[in-house]
Amino acid sequence: MFGSQQRSNTSGLEALLHRPRPTAWQQFLRRPCVYLARELYNRRQQSSAVLPLAPPPSLPPQAGSDPVSVVCISDTHNTQPALPDGDILIHAGDLTQSGTFQELEVAIAWLRRQPHPIKIVVAGNHDLLLDADRDNHNGVASAGDDVDAAALRRSLDWGDIIYLEDEETTVTVTCNNNNNSNSNGQRRLRHLRVYGSPRTPRHGSWAFQYPRETDVWASEKHAVPGGVDVLVTHGPPQGHLDAAAGLGCAHLLGALWGARPRPRLHVFGHVHEGGAGVEALRFDGLQAAYERTVAAGGGVWNLVRTAAHFVLALLGPAVEAQSLLVNAAMVGGLRDEERRVPVKVFI
Repeated sequence: MFGSQQRSNTSGLEALLHRPRPTAWQQFLRRPCVYLARELYNRRQQSSAVLPLAPPPSLPPQAGSDPVSVVCISDTHNTQPALPDGDILIHAGDLTQSGTFQELEVAIAWLRRQPHPIKIVVAGNHDLLLDADRDNHNGVASAGDDVDAAALRRSLDWGDIIYLEDEETTVTVTCNNNNNSNSNGQRRLRHLRVYGSPRTPRHGSWAFQYPRETDVWASEKHAVPGGVDVLVTHGPPQGHLDAAAGLGCAHLLGALWGARPRPRLHVFGHVHEGGAGVEALRFDGLQAAYERTVAAGGGVWNLVRTAAHFVLALLGPAVEAQSLLVNAAMVGGLRDEERRVPVKVFI
């Protein structure tokens, strides 16, 4: 059982991340310049921020490459939703509600039964047992007071699941489109680099957390490698699919700007209400001006700059999207009573 302090921290984070979505009027009254800047920025977005999406969103194809279908889920919290077929299945954390060994066993067994040829998972802040740094924390008592947490982690049978914890892997995808074969009739292959991290800014006493003011993504241990095709984190970058409150990480956003080339796909969750959806990033003047307004909490001149870049974006040539962002949180509502559909994208 959690101690009283753990329960207090838990209720605080749950209230923040899972609170009901404020109305547009409430958002405007709270931070009018941020609200108006977001409205301008969102008008330029080609992808809807509301699930489900049809047809599946995609980025412009790279020369000589075949599309790969990716099924994105996150924050299943002990639920087992039906999943569409795809080349790759990505779970961006919070497989469980309390992070016990028993919950993880059930969630992993469910994922292993899925037919996707490649399955990639990162942990979330609820998946307590997976965080080795918590082994001496009394919160691990949820797995049993006298249990060797390290031994329990080792006994988890991940099977064909690729579990990533601040690390990179390269996966080989066999393209299944009938037209995707070479002159000898052999299926074409695509090699994708994937980096996964479970880390989120600290709020309460959960797993895989860091101080919000600390730029963990600049450290050698947690830095996003340059040239990865797919980035999987549990939490969102600031200002993008992170609810009107701006719950995402500013330093993670900075890591996206600094990556060369930038990830084609970034999958995350963590923010249940008001965040789920898909967004295309262009890394242009409008996006930068909008993000500056969010980071500053508003400001008239920040809003003016955003409006100016919005006009320039309308009048200028179209800017091709570089990264596709997916908040794949599968639950929502005031008490996580809503169930969402998985997001399927093509890269």
